[in-house]
Amino acid sequence: MSAPSRVFTKLSAILLAAGLVSPASAQLAATARGGPIQLRVGDASLAVSVDADTVRGGGFALRRTGSRLTGTVRGGNLDLGWRRGGVSGRVGVEDVRLELSRIASEQGLRLDGELASWDTSLILSPLGITGSVGGCDYSMTVAGGQYTGWRTCQEENGGEPTAVTLGLPEQIHDLDDAEQATLVALLLSEKGIAPTPPRATPGPGRTVEGPGSPDAPRRR
Repeated sequence: MSAPSRVFTKLSAILLAAGLVSPASAQLAATARGGPIQLRVGDASLAVSVDADTVRGGGFALRRTGSRLTGTVRGGNLDLGWRRGGVSGRVGVEDVRLELSRIASEQGLRLDGELASWDTSLILSPLGITGSVGGCDYSMTVAGGQYTGWRTCQEENGGEPTAVTLGLPEQIHDLDDAEQATLVALLLSEKGIAPTPPRATPGPGRTVEGPGSPDAPRRR
């Protein structure tokens, strides 16, 4: 076993012993015993509660039925289903096609494909979350009882690194691997906290664009 693998295994064992990760579902670190999922990006925040059959809050109104998640997100319809190794469906009018694989050496999950027209490649583990989703790159590690790090979006969606934190309650372990990965990816995408468009320099006949400007670009 390589030195990095030995260090990762040791850290994973520490997290398990500390109760931050359950042995049966060690793909994500539960950083709180109860309460909602808490996401903060810069000054913006989002709280979403997960119970036996619903996911609600912050513009999310979803119902969990077996291997399916349906309802609305930010006023748009959502219909996602998963099978062993994959997630497919639609968010609004946009397609979702994701492949899910397990990273045994890191007790983690990898999600690759397309989420609402954005290329997605995201790694979720008890020690961190890294990769891209919703036009933004994430680099987070578990520290201070939550995932913490930085989000850097494509230039037209902000461009500057912004501090990000994510706290997951123990209820996240009531979801199977695919549902955990899908829900976290949705929260980290623009469906959770959308990037703030950059402010353009005014020119002749122009005004400064701000958040929510109808002329601000939305896709790459």
